[in-house]
Amino acid sequence: MAVSTLGRTVALALSVFIWVSGPSWAGERRVALVLGNSAYQHAPRLPNPVNDAKAIADSLRDAGFDLIGGGAQLDLDKAGTEQAIRSFGGKLAGADVGLFYYAGHGVQTRGTNYLLPVSANLTKEADVRYELIDIAMVLDEMALAESRLNIVILDACRNNPFGGRGLRAVSPGLAQMQAPAGTIIAYATQPGAVAADGSGANSPYTEALSKALLKPGETVFDVFNDVGITVKRNTGGVQQPWVSASPIEGRFYFLGPTTVVTSTPAAAPAPAPVTADKEAMFWDSIKGSSNRGLFEAYLKQFPQGTFTPIAEAKIAELGAKDAPAATAAAAPLVTSVPGPLPTPADPVPAQVAALAAPPVPAPPSRPVDVSAIPYLSAKARDALSFYPGLPSPKALAISEKGNYAYFSNKSNSRSEDDVKRSALQYCQFHAEAPCTLYAVDDSVVLDGAKGFVPMPVEILGEGKFDPARVPFITDRARQVGMVNYQRNPGHKAVALTLTGRWATVWDMDSAEEASDAAVEKCEKAAGKQECMIYAVDDTIVFDEER
Repeated sequence: MAVSTLGRTVALALSVFIWVSGPSWAGERRVALVLGNSAYQHAPRLPNPVNDAKAIADSLRDAGFDLIGGGAQLDLDKAGTEQAIRSFGGKLAGADVGLFYYAGHGVQTRGTNYLLPVSANLTKEADVRYELIDIAMVLDEMALAESRLNIVILDACRNNPFGGRGLRAVSPGLAQMQAPAGTIIAYATQPGAVAADGSGANSPYTEALSKALLKPGETVFDVFNDVGITVKRNTGGVQQPWVSASPIEGRFYFLGPTTVVTSTPAAAPAPAPVTADKEAMFWDSIKGSSNRGLFEAYLKQFPQGTFTPIAEAKIAELGAKDAPAATAAAAPLVTSVPGPLPTPADPVPAQVAALAAPPVPAPPSRPVDVSAIPYLSAKARDALSFYPGLPSPKALAISEKGNYAYFSNKSNSRSEDDVKRSALQYCQFHAEAPCTLYAVDDSVVLDGAKGFVPMPVEILGEGKFDPARVPFITDRARQVGMVNYQRNPGHKAVALTLTGRWATVWDMDSAEEASDAAVEKCEKAAGKQECMIYAVDDTIVFDEER
């Protein structure tokens, strides 16, 4: 009888409480590469990394990530690791979140962090770049893809497996890396320290992480903080995880906040109440705005909200600011003109002319008709027949010589300014003269009455390297990839294509080696597109390449 009563109680509880959870960024696409190396051929084997990678892959799959290779990639050699990273970069294009996880041996040398494929065999320091995987390769792929959020997790701070070979520059643990924009880098332990592999099936770090990832309603920073506390406690303070991060816009959850919705079995479910987290996210997005309407929208949606008094005060403040401007703008409309109205022969006072003249209408928007684009040959127009179907933002530039170039937002990484500037740069590069914008999105912007108006853009071909002035690439690539290049040591080079693909290398033995490596890396990413050297070390050499 007690069992029957308990069963009815459980059934009633299930009918009254419905648990709803989901990611906080609706419709986002998440991509992850998970690597685990245990079966080292020339270094001590590690029992747990393969298990660690499998555990993390399972958790990420449950959190909605698309895994490269369909699951954890295990015991890869150098070629296999490079191919996996390349596939990861390709899949990241257009994704919202990219995550890279690695478990296995990792070392640092001269401040650069390396992951060890199972084939790694170091006999001398020069072998490092040929045998190991520079973590910067992963960061570069993430920067190229320009995802909204990138997460790098490194459970790779084990003892130096080559400690007895006299490689003094190779140190155990990992060096701290400065997180590029929109990136979180999580380490199993503090920089330069050594993490435990663990006596159980998983390392202490991964055991805590695989569980924390699936806690509903915890932001990504909450997750890593919980992991740090758990690992520190479970290792008696010996191991303390570490996180390096740049500012992240919004809140990211592996699993979204859980909301309790009450209902009765007989009635339709009540609508889900607005969570406090949703209110906080709304407020965070508008609190710095000077748009009164946004604060009015907040009050309408959250009439009893936490920030209601602040919103009301903000509306009053903005209303007071708007009042003088409105009065000043209205003043000319009520000002009378003294004296009799002028005769047609008299000059019309400026005040009256301003009042009497109807507003000049903006020129009507003209849809793009590819067959009517001026200066281009019939063959070029045919080649552009697909332009109207490209995703926005997009832009089309033309020259008086018949050159043209277009850019669009195929990978969700370019802004309108990006596509306009890049189209003009590409066109100018080939025309060897300034071009002009013919269309932006699906509207013609070239004023036929004015004719061709050159719009010169800078294509810096020589001088000192400046991340902000690298042509063809996106703003995000300048802010992340090029800034990262600038601060790295040794001989280095930047290679790029006219369509915005790029690659960087550094810490090479010579400028020539850096140039060759940058072109090779760029061509792997760009496919059949030609890659050109833009800069070597801190000097732009683009004019020489042309």
